[in-house]
Amino acid sequence: MTRLLVVSSTFPLGPDDRRTARFVYDLAAALAARMDVTALAPHHPGAAIAEDLGPVKVRRFRYAFPTGWERLADGAGVMPNLRRSWLARLQAPAYLFGFRRAAGRLIARGAFDAVNSHWLIPSAWAAAAAVRRARVRHLLSIHAADVFLLKRLPGGRRTAARIIREAAAVFTDSAFISDEVSDLVGFDVRGIPTTAGVNTAAFAPIMTAAEAKVKLGWPAAPAILFVGRMVEKKGLPYLADAFAEVLRAMPDTRLVLAGDGPERAPTERRFRELAFGDRAVFVGPRRHDELKLMYNAADVLAVPSIVDRNGETEGMPTVILEAFAAGCPAAGSRVAGIPEFVHDGRTGFLAEPKDSDSLAAALVKTLKVGRERFGAACREAAAARDFGVLADLYALAAEGRA
Repeated sequence: MTRLLVVSSTFPLGPDDRRTARFVYDLAAALAARMDVTALAPHHPGAAIAEDLGPVKVRRFRYAFPTGWERLADGAGVMPNLRRSWLARLQAPAYLFGFRRAAGRLIARGAFDAVNSHWLIPSAWAAAAAVRRARVRHLLSIHAADVFLLKRLPGGRRTAARIIREAAAVFTDSAFISDEVSDLVGFDVRGIPTTAGVNTAAFAPIMTAAEAKVKLGWPAAPAILFVGRMVEKKGLPYLADAFAEVLRAMPDTRLVLAGDGPERAPTERRFRELAFGDRAVFVGPRRHDELKLMYNAADVLAVPSIVDRNGETEGMPTVILEAFAAGCPAAGSRVAGIPEFVHDGRTGFLAEPKDSDSLAAALVKTLKVGRERFGAACREAAAARDFGVLADLYALAAEGRA
């Protein structure tokens, strides 16, 4: 059986972790049906150093002592933690050194046939030298954040180019990210636009939208749902202004916002200023089983993404595929990889980024058409990106058959 090491700076800290994005774990779990999978990730206080999460063996490396001081890998993301914590910034050199040493030790033991690194920086960088020495296949999973970071870092383009040239296969979040990577390194990167994927069975609808609303305690009114980390590139101020316009056209509409992050407090203040009252509700982070019911109940998913002040944007938000798997359409910005999946009149409607009027129009059009009209096309789009489908592609690459 092929032995695969998954190297990632982001990985669930335990089975009930609500903060950390799950897509690396979900892909690893799907791959575990085809090969023996071990994951290497940074430690965080409260997480086990070694454990099995479902079918995946997880190993975590320490980078600060005492470990209770670790600040970089709490599920919020390395870059946000670096921006807000002086202690995280002090720990960055030890984190990078520890990551490279831990990856090197595992790979040098000769226990793996292939390595799958998520994010060029720090994961692929940490594993690259050991992969080179061990002569095992390196599969790169490139996401949006590392590409934009490397464009700003001195020597980033050169570092990325070397890692990519030595890789056996390159997977990207979207065709948009493939183009961004090619621009970064100065040559055509033959990525496989796969997106982060979705567990379609986990999000498949379990009841009618009306029944799901009752179960959640939502009113029997049109419901807009936002799910995501509340950061600048999510475009939440534009959603606030767009919702005001939606209410003028459809006064009974409700908006539910699930997630947390540095922009939550200012977003809540803006919503209070607009006097939405109980028509807009912030519910905080939610587990997958809770989100499943919310996607089941929602009439449209709002994805108001933008390019932020650092020039960063989405690769392809995984929440779109999760909503699609539940039969829920999306109204999203015409930015990054979103137009590759949100197709006007088929799986939702597109809006111009940073344009509240355009976003409001897309939301209203989607609500007026009704989620039932979009359901089949949405589920079909999600099925094409099921983790099982993606795992087959990764397995072929790991075995040298892609």
